[in-house]
Amino acid sequence: MPVASTQETTVDHTAPHRVAGSIGKNTIFGIIASAFQVGTRFVTVPVVITHLGLDGYGIWAIIMTAAAYMRFGSMGIKSAFQKYVAESTGNGEYEKTNELLSTGCAAMFVLSLLGLVPVCFFSRQLAKAAGVPSEFLTSTARSILVLALTMVIANTGAAYEAIVMGGHRIDLARKFNSALTVAEAVAIISVLHYGYGLFAMTLVMAASELVFIGCCYAVSHRVAPQVHVAIRFVTKRAAPELTRFAGSYQLVSVLQILSGAIPQIAILRVFGAEASGVVALASRLLSPMTMCQSAFLVPILSGGAMIYATGVRERMHNLLAKAYKVMLGATLIPLGLVATFGTYAIQAWTGQSDPRLGGVIWLGCLGALFQSFSLLFLVLYRVSGKALLDIVRESLRIATTVLVIAFAHALGFYGVIGGFALAELAGLLCMIFAMFSTFETFQAKTLLPDTVRLALAAVGIVVFAAFAVHFVPFYSANPRLLAALRVGAVGIAALISVYPFLHLTGALSSAEARSIVAVFKTRTAVTDPTTA
Repeated sequence: MPVASTQETTVDHTAPHRVAGSIGKNTIFGIIASAFQVGTRFVTVPVVITHLGLDGYGIWAIIMTAAAYMRFGSMGIKSAFQKYVAESTGNGEYEKTNELLSTGCAAMFVLSLLGLVPVCFFSRQLAKAAGVPSEFLTSTARSILVLALTMVIANTGAAYEAIVMGGHRIDLARKFNSALTVAEAVAIISVLHYGYGLFAMTLVMAASELVFIGCCYAVSHRVAPQVHVAIRFVTKRAAPELTRFAGSYQLVSVLQILSGAIPQIAILRVFGAEASGVVALASRLLSPMTMCQSAFLVPILSGGAMIYATGVRERMHNLLAKAYKVMLGATLIPLGLVATFGTYAIQAWTGQSDPRLGGVIWLGCLGALFQSFSLLFLVLYRVSGKALLDIVRESLRIATTVLVIAFAHALGFYGVIGGFALAELAGLLCMIFAMFSTFETFQAKTLLPDTVRLALAAVGIVVFAAFAVHFVPFYSANPRLLAALRVGAVGIAALISVYPFLHLTGALSSAEARSIVAVFKTRTAVTDPTTA
């Protein structure tokens, strides 16, 4: 039997000690990238609504949903690839990782061809079936065709982004994303300024997607030189593992896309394009929080996978508890502010003051609260290598959503939106059960003190912000200016009160505050485990 090379078997036993620093650094870069996305959308969304109307913006949201669907769950297999690469940095099994990534990449290419070529031929029929109005039908059909062709390449190239992130250089991927986000926003505003519409915006987005994949391909060889995607590594040996774990992850991702697409299409068909635009605006208001959560969960996947691969199981309980507390703080406070003052933010941002926005935002925040912890538990469950209960979670969400849509006319607009929040609750309950069945050290009562402290802090911050709003002059003749002043007052009040309330309730200790500051001050190096 041949002896494995040193490169393949050398294990970095100090890796777990660097995981916290890696997660912190990559989370910060993720938040910065999210800030770029939020900033560009802050500018582009009002421009899109001005040129295309609220109904046109609703159709653009449907096109983005179609783009997500045509990824065929590549986010799922990309996360699985990321876990494989992260594990190899901990255990040195690079040859196995090469086989898994190469075989999975080839499978994605074949799947994309089989699934997306028909979309190219029936793009108009698909747009019409989704309920797209006649004035947007041609541009929507062309957009779907371009996206189908683009996603064949993007789905196949997702492996290179996974290599960069699994190699603990998520910061590089975020830098590429930030630069392209700004360029994309400038290009979209330009094409709208010169009279072009949805199709031109789609071309801009497609070009940005291809450039991003190219950048990840270029740096992946430097980030993880031991990891390769090549035809020579395609093997039948990798099929069972890919089917069990990556395939199930892919299925989960596809189900997630469906559970997100079904509500948007249902709202469009049952309540019309304008109602779809209202829901899309409320969702966009919540997107900054979603992006920040993603910036946190992606490093958790890599860091948790490294810990699990090196066999340091006792660290998982500590990781779980800290991850829960961070997610709780990053969820309760923003959601409380958005639910209470979200209508002001949308009016100041876009000038829209549809009376349905308040109820949609409140119910959307409730669903987002359930979804946040459901996703956190899903990521931690996946770190363990298991792949069943997350599929059950998505099935429950879809089943609940379909049931709600079946009674859409009886439930009414708000009843349907509330039903979607109920679907997220069903998913959360499933993942709580998954945590109990997977991690013996997981006890819900250990998380209760942090929950109570952070909930009290969130209530205090929201009440203080509401008090600050009363000092805003109400005599302004411009409703949009008045809304902007109120948003400014809420922002200042939240910034002033966040630390005092966190400290007063005991939600944030002095040691934790120092550790947060340290993440910003220091740049933790993540070295190659073969040279550590």
